[in-house]
Amino acid sequence: MSFGIHPAPSAVIAHLSDTHLLAGGAPLAGLVDTEHHLRATVERLRTAASDADVIVVSGDVADLGESGAYELAREIIEPVAAELGAPVVWAAGNHDERAPMRAALGLPGAAGDPVDLVAEVGALRIVSLDTSLPGWHHGGFDEGQAEWLVSALADPPPLGTVLVMHHPPLPYRSRLMRLLEFRHEEQLAAALGDADVRVILSGHLHVNGSGTFAEIPVVLAGATSYADDLGGPPPAMHGIDATQSFNLIELYPDSIAHSVVPALPHESRETLPAHIVEQVLLLDPAERMERFSRKPD
Repeated sequence: MSFGIHPAPSAVIAHLSDTHLLAGGAPLAGLVDTEHHLRATVERLRTAASDADVIVVSGDVADLGESGAYELAREIIEPVAAELGAPVVWAAGNHDERAPMRAALGLPGAAGDPVDLVAEVGALRIVSLDTSLPGWHHGGFDEGQAEWLVSALADPPPLGTVLVMHHPPLPYRSRLMRLLEFRHEEQLAAALGDADVRVILSGHLHVNGSGTFAEIPVVLAGATSYADDLGGPPPAMHGIDATQSFNLIELYPDSIAHSVVPALPHESRETLPAHIVEQVLLLDPAERMERFSRKPD
């Protein structure tokens, strides 16, 4: 069905981050029901991302690295992924622990090695780079990872590559959070080189954000657990149980598009009633433009 000048996207990614689950669904800091938030998120995802080709979770799946937290994440996310026919690509964050994450999520590799993964999704390749450093909250390359990344990026498929890394390679708005940056940006830029990386997907900061690194778009997903409020009075950091969200990334042969979706149920109103939408869909392309785009005299 023809709409506008753009065709349907070549690939759609549902991008979640920072679920911060605790074993048994315990509330985070005794306050935030991260299990409920993730369950609500995947219900919203069912509708917003019904055409998703893959679901990406860009790190801090667990808050304390507990096996039970990863099992809970799998229990919540994988049934929806199966319904959509969309595989799940996991990335490790600074709150994650490699061995229990790998074991509970059924990920390949030796227990203590970086959780580095490559997934082929149709004509798209997704490379998940583990930017966590054991014992630290800042990010960087572990031994041998830069070389692994160069190899993983070789011979790109037709739609190119999406790189997933928990710590975004960007300047951080919060000065305190700059202590927890990805520390090896020069090596990362060299590893990316001329590789066909279309977009970098990250989390970590609990805000929606975007920027560029080495001329590549970087997109941050807001957390499903809680959001950081950059409007709170400094110097404190303010986490709020509100404005949780996830992203939709649409890839086209020569462009990408990024949308932010509220993760939790909320009051809304129909800005365009369903019966009007149904009427427009029944029209041929020229009539559709006349009905929907023409301003009244």
